[in-house]
Amino acid sequence: MKSYKRLSRSERYYIYVWYYEQKISLRQIALRLQRTPKTIYDEVHHNRRRPDVSLDKIPYDPEYADWLAAQNRINRNYGKLHASNGALKRVQKAVEEKHWTIPMIAHSLKNVPSATTLYRYLKKRVPALLNYKKRKYHIRPVSMREAMRSHHESDFMQAHSIDQRPQAINQRRNFGHWEMDCIDSPQGVKASLLVFYERKSRYMELMKLDSKRVSAMHDAIEQFLTRHPNQVQSVTTDRGHEFTNLDVMMLFEKWQVTVYFTHAYSPAEKGGIERINRDIRRFFPKGQSLTKTTLVALRAVQDIINHYPKAVLNWQTPQQCYRQFLQSQRARQKKRQHRSQLA
Repeated sequence: MKSYKRLSRSERYYIYVWYYEQKISLRQIALRLQRTPKTIYDEVHHNRRRPDVSLDKIPYDPEYADWLAAQNRINRNYGKLHASNGALKRVQKAVEEKHWTIPMIAHSLKNVPSATTLYRYLKKRVPALLNYKKRKYHIRPVSMREAMRSHHESDFMQAHSIDQRPQAINQRRNFGHWEMDCIDSPQGVKASLLVFYERKSRYMELMKLDSKRVSAMHDAIEQFLTRHPNQVQSVTTDRGHEFTNLDVMMLFEKWQVTVYFTHAYSPAEKGGIERINRDIRRFFPKGQSLTKTTLVALRAVQDIINHYPKAVLNWQTPQQCYRQFLQSQRARQKKRQHRSQLA
């Protein structure tokens, strides 16, 4: 099979000069360039601004023809683009400004390609997705829980073990059940982030700690509980010393909040907040000190993550689901007050 060689820019200029200035027929031009007559005919009639208009009105332009041929090669490399320029601009805005993933874009934006098509565009390096960064999904290693867990747990840990957590909380049936964790700075830096994660709505909040001392942790948790009265029924966390101290436990008991501790070396037992921590780390990478992190920056990151559409929420955002919970809670309180007044 004979290989095909594309028309060069110089050949296109030869076509223009011979056809328009020397009045040579297209067949003779094909013989001179050692091309087929159909190649020259298609080049002159179709590779121009308006192929539907006669050559007398809009003549062949070699410069434009060479640019158009290059664009066609790029488009063939992408495959046929089924999205309009407007849709691609919306996709690019969602990637660069909102940091959305491809499934979020496909299910939350109107008139955009499917997730499969967007992944194909990403592989073909379509300009709208050049700044897209794939998320890392790690395969969970073999748990060290049985290997490292003590066989002699205290009565306190047994009473507050995650094994005692009701099935309704495990299955995320009700609102008001949270997970709690810390994101640390590099070794030697005291500042850290305290993360709260509501299990049903996937809503999260961030708070900055100057250190993980008992007093700082106590004040931060009390501030969170004060901001969410009657909205925190239980908290699940790990066995870090900052969470298991007496002052923090007394604070939760004062607010009538039940605490559950995961088993040692078992982060998967609070997988929701571990997944959120991975999103937070995209904005505050490991190795970066959190000392100079401002409240404005924390609120901006919190707002971005809480506005991620999620498949598990039927492509609603955690912010929307948590707001619906608050509205329903207020409506129930009003009904109770009304009944008590009638009684």
